[in-house]
Amino acid sequence: MTRDELAARTVSRRAVLQGGSLVGVSAFLAACGGGSTATGAPASGGAATPAGTPAATPAGPPTATGPLNFANWDAYIDLTEVGDGEYDLPSPTLDDFAKAHGVEVNYANAKIEDNESFVATIQPQLQAGVSTGWDMVVLTDWMAARIIDSGWAEAIDPTNVPTAMANVRDELKGMPWDPDLKYHFPWQSGATGVGYNVKSTGRDLTSLGDLFDPAFAGKVTMLTETRDTFPLIHRYLQSQGKASDTPAEEMTTADAQVVYDFLKPYVDNGHIKGFTGNEYLQDFGSGDVWVAVVWSGDLASSGGEDDRFVYPSEGSAIWTDNMIIPKGAENKYTAELMIDFVYDVDRAARLANFIYYISPVKGVEEAIKKLDPEAAENPLLFPPADVVAKQIPQPAWDEETEKAINELFASLSGV
Repeated sequence: MTRDELAARTVSRRAVLQGGSLVGVSAFLAACGGGSTATGAPASGGAATPAGTPAATPAGPPTATGPLNFANWDAYIDLTEVGDGEYDLPSPTLDDFAKAHGVEVNYANAKIEDNESFVATIQPQLQAGVSTGWDMVVLTDWMAARIIDSGWAEAIDPTNVPTAMANVRDELKGMPWDPDLKYHFPWQSGATGVGYNVKSTGRDLTSLGDLFDPAFAGKVTMLTETRDTFPLIHRYLQSQGKASDTPAEEMTTADAQVVYDFLKPYVDNGHIKGFTGNEYLQDFGSGDVWVAVVWSGDLASSGGEDDRFVYPSEGSAIWTDNMIIPKGAENKYTAELMIDFVYDVDRAARLANFIYYISPVKGVEEAIKKLDPEAAENPLLFPPADVVAKQIPQPAWDEETEKAINELFASLSGV
């Protein structure tokens, strides 16, 4: 099997994933008002001393409480087979965690469609210093940095995450916005590239330029994430000699204007159908979209048999999504237990083998061979050196630049 065939391989997992699907014994309450205690909380109070002063009760070890309210992106957890090639919640990993720690997990699948819109739903609570209702959220590097810099993340107690501390990949340490992993741990890494349905396009695609093929007019979407769409199209324009040679991480407002000017006619004439989060999975399933800017693992884990992902010849974007415990989380210790749980090498391999993203856990490449030898060679999970060499990071914009570029993007995309 060639590398291209491996990258195109789909795994017969047309998941029935609905936004807001839940796993756990109880239904998730939209308000997420208060976490219930699943295993009795430490006793309070105590017998009085002879002088009538209450005796202090030993604190004892921390106790897992729940339900753990966990918001994540679509197609980002392992599922249970519910029919011939059909998969749905519950998640084996989350079920194992619930049994191990005696707590319910309310997992909101596809609650996060893009970073900006999700954080907008919890920002008022974060600013007010009250619980958001979530104990764990998964956010991309740049948004994780914003949350941490704003003081909106709970500090993670390293004594509660020894497995994670030991197993996190070295290259994911030392992020300038949280160098010592005090406030985040990576969930998965991935790439942004081109997704397509080969039955609809009639041919395999290889380039970002394929997004603009007139034969696909009205069947193309791009991402609502500014940091995915603009730098990737800028890279394409660089390859055509139509843009400056500014590195992606230093992309300027002037560079963004060049991208805007290039894309605007394609938006106005309807060639670009719209801008979406990973609801493009439903668009591919319905046939409304044939070609899109997508995230690398989605079509492999939840696409149809004719859906493909390709690392474009010009280069792809690289990013990491991270587990964050929002300030005021009611079940912080349980969230820390979850972080540690998914950093077990065998569990991490099971997750990666299902969702087809790049695991942050050391040793997964060897562990995954026991589950699926072909997966250990799949470039979606383990990108080859020539792909890595052409990958670009997401931009690190200052506040003024970000505001200006977001305004450009909003004018273009309408979102």
